[in-house]
Amino acid sequence: MSLQNRLQLIAVLFACAFVFATCNKKWDEHNAVTDPLVGTNLYQNISKNTSLTKFADYLVKTGYDKILASSKTYTVWAPTDAALATMDPTIVSDTAKLKLFVANHIANQSYLVDPSEQRIAMLNGKYMTVAGTKFDSANITTSNQYAANGIYHVIDKFIPRYSNCWEFMLNSTAAPLMKTYFLSQNYNFFDPTVATQTGVNSQGLPVYDTTSGLLKKNHFLEDGLVDVSDEKNQYTMILLTDAAYTTEYNKLTPWFKTGSPDSTDKLSAFWLTKDLVFKGAYTLAQLPDTLLSVSGVKVPVNKPSITASYKTSNGWVYVMSKVDFTLTYKFPPIVIQGENPTFFAADRTANTFYRVRNSPLTGQNFNDILMQNYNFANYYINYLVKNVNSMRYNAFWVAVNDVQTTPLWSQRLAIDSTTSAATNLAFVTVAYKNYSEVSLGQISLTRYRNLNLFVMGPTTASTSGGVNSISLDYIKLVPAF
Repeated sequence: MSLQNRLQLIAVLFACAFVFATCNKKWDEHNAVTDPLVGTNLYQNISKNTSLTKFADYLVKTGYDKILASSKTYTVWAPTDAALATMDPTIVSDTAKLKLFVANHIANQSYLVDPSEQRIAMLNGKYMTVAGTKFDSANITTSNQYAANGIYHVIDKFIPRYSNCWEFMLNSTAAPLMKTYFLSQNYNFFDPTVATQTGVNSQGLPVYDTTSGLLKKNHFLEDGLVDVSDEKNQYTMILLTDAAYTTEYNKLTPWFKTGSPDSTDKLSAFWLTKDLVFKGAYTLAQLPDTLLSVSGVKVPVNKPSITASYKTSNGWVYVMSKVDFTLTYKFPPIVIQGENPTFFAADRTANTFYRVRNSPLTGQNFNDILMQNYNFANYYINYLVKNVNSMRYNAFWVAVNDVQTTPLWSQRLAIDSTTSAATNLAFVTVAYKNYSEVSLGQISLTRYRNLNLFVMGPTTASTSGGVNSISLDYIKLVPAF
């Protein structure tokens, strides 16, 4: 290449480099953030907003100005000065209360306005429902205001720090008898993970200060199917006035006869209260005429019987002067599946079949158990049914014989004992291809207890012909009030 050509090539390369650099600079200028507020932190931006002077002042009083000036990312829902004009002055003058209030409007991480509903944890441990331009019951009037360490939104009302459903009940005087029962379920629990270690014993195991590791727990919250102290989820809770509580409690006590009045009382109280808490937050306008408890019990809701309603941090609490439970809803039939036995009279694995069948009555598949030619007189399959109420039951079963038309075998249901004539129901012939429920008779329990049921086969032993057979889809015990 000649010298002249080389010089021309160098000139072209320089020109290209200049054009590229110029374009790149213009592109950088195009993408550069021009909003000066993005370069400052959340506290600085909030304090510059002339409609948020009161909230900015509260941030300083509680020390949250320093938190919102840190490098961590936050979202703030800031009430306007107009919204804070009705703020309770006793909260403003109490630093601890004010701190909880301010933290009720701040969350970790950045949350832009989003149409989908979210439950967002606030810095005070409470959760807020945020959806679209709503922050709980407040409207977001100005949204997505960026800062170097997060986002803030302006809202038209403040949100108080509500108690949750459980906290409200503990602080309420509306339902003394219910409250007494709930408090009776408190117990102490030692947790070594929060206890102070004071030494090591001779086996090298840690020794703890038992006082520092002692926590208070509650059996109802643990055993009542839903934990209404949980802030993450939402609930509706009914509190009964003492008169209403007594009426419903008295309905239940006959079905919980035990060996002691104390255990009868606790069982009746638990059976009553467990169906007064529900998943989901229902406002008064949203309340249906019937709620379904977590245990599947239909609970009538007569709105004229609601004497008071309270919003909580995780739902709603209603005080009611009447909840007229229907016993048939409160005590549904007990169904015991045949394919889930507790034990057998003897090991006859080779003669036992766990089957899947299709019912021509329902068109649905079902599971059952079939035993044949097991060569054992008075053979039985046991089923343990726990926590059965003290009442009369009409007994039914579905036992499918789709294997033989002759001979037709017989089987019976025995209660508690395989030898007591007083508690054994009569033998029933298992008809060919009968998929319907068969009535077995009635049993009566004089006390609340666990119940042993036995499905018993013929009284003679055989190894052939299907004479020694037992089948069972399910047993159903229907309360007879």
